[in-house]
Amino acid sequence: MRNILALGSAACNIVDSLSKYEVYNIYKICNEGPKNKNSFLIPELEKAEEYEALEVVSKIPFMKKIKEEVTFFVCGASRSSAISLRVLEFLHGRDISISVVYFKPEPDFLSKDQGLQERAIRNILQQYARSGLFADLTLVSNKTLEAFVDSINVFDYFKQINDVFCDSYHMIEVFKNTKPIMSTFSRVRESCRIKTIGISTLSCEDKLFSPFSQEVEVLYYFGINEEKLKTQGNFFRELTTSVKGRMTEETKAYFGIYPTDYEDDYIYVEYFSPKIQQITVDTE
Repeated sequence: MRNILALGSAACNIVDSLSKYEVYNIYKICNEGPKNKNSFLIPELEKAEEYEALEVVSKIPFMKKIKEEVTFFVCGASRSSAISLRVLEFLHGRDISISVVYFKPEPDFLSKDQGLQERAIRNILQQYARSGLFADLTLVSNKTLEAFVDSINVFDYFKQINDVFCDSYHMIEVFKNTKPIMSTFSRVRESCRIKTIGISTLSCEDKLFSPFSQEVEVLYYFGINEEKLKTQGNFFRELTTSVKGRMTEETKAYFGIYPTDYEDDYIYVEYFSPKIQQITVDTE
């Protein structure tokens, strides 16, 4: 079972989309909703500074249940994200391996103070990832996720974009924990701890969940119909040609092939970089 810890209402709503999968222990720190053994309520406060002053992390009962590793979900739009560093410091002090998933909100709807807080937290988290305090940091942009949904209605807006991310995130985790029938994977270099994920095609046309630049390593997960793998001639040569075409002098690309029972192919991609990412989204 993998541990997931979400901070803030937005992040808690996101991980709700992972609750349908039985491989995650999900814990929540939020301002609203039912309180139970895996959910801790904190007060709704007006300013980020008030959250920073809260001395609650060590008092949360389930924090001591989290052992070995955890993936921490947080959204920069939440004022409560101001206590992220306290939460991460507590986990780091217990020698827990930490991965972070950071959701960047739509900037046009942030107040000046929220915008400053969001940029500060995002950049601090990236610096911490680069320094090795985190195993990795995954960047996600809500604005970018919109493009992956054909028709978004008001009532289901966040659920739809959350489902797009969480379904892809889960499938990548499944592939990572499944032995491929063939792969060129190697260990991602230690310096490449900042990343994003997305979906791709057999010709390696990548659509990422966050703007990303200066990628150094790219990993492809090819979930291919098993019958196609058995019967389609030249498939492997065409695939390797596509992956090689993705390489440049600065970027290495690797892949794994996974047979599936699905009629359609499911292809996912991870981008890794040692560089701080300045997220900007083209709204045209």
